[in-house]
Amino acid sequence: MSSFNGFILLLLVFAFTVVSVEPRRGLPPEFTRWHVYVVNGLSDGRMLFVHCKSRDNDLGSRNLDVGTNFTWSFQQHIFRRTLFWCYVSKDDNDYDGGGAHASFKVFWQDVLLFHKCSWKDCIWIAKDDGIYIKNVPRNADEFRWQWKPGLLQH
Repeated sequence: MSSFNGFILLLLVFAFTVVSVEPRRGLPPEFTRWHVYVVNGLSDGRMLFVHCKSRDNDLGSRNLDVGTNFTWSFQQHIFRRTLFWCYVSKDDNDYDGGGAHASFKVFWQDVLLFHKCSWKDCIWIAKDDGIYIKNVPRNADEFRWQWKPGLLQH
């Protein structure tokens, strides 16, 4: 590759990166240290089972007491393919005693998600009626998913 072609390639990479720059810090999301939190916001002392993973990393499973969280941090893949998702379940009597579950993405390439996470902290809260994401700049919990009846073998 000639040096001119190398320069053009570098210029293109820079141009595409600038499009997704976070205005406050001037850092593209690929250079941000992201933190994901899955919080047990259930009532009545109910345990929350959580299992999270990405395509490359199984972060393991754990049982969370009310008010506790499972968290991890990472830097986004340079080619924007970073994706994490979680399976969560609760045992309760809301669904004929069979419990309930939800599977959902907790991090993916999305500028709207980045804004809700204030460009660093994605906070997901399991509540009695469903799964919420905290809109950090607004300090508001936004409903995202309902619980599905039953528990999956995980």
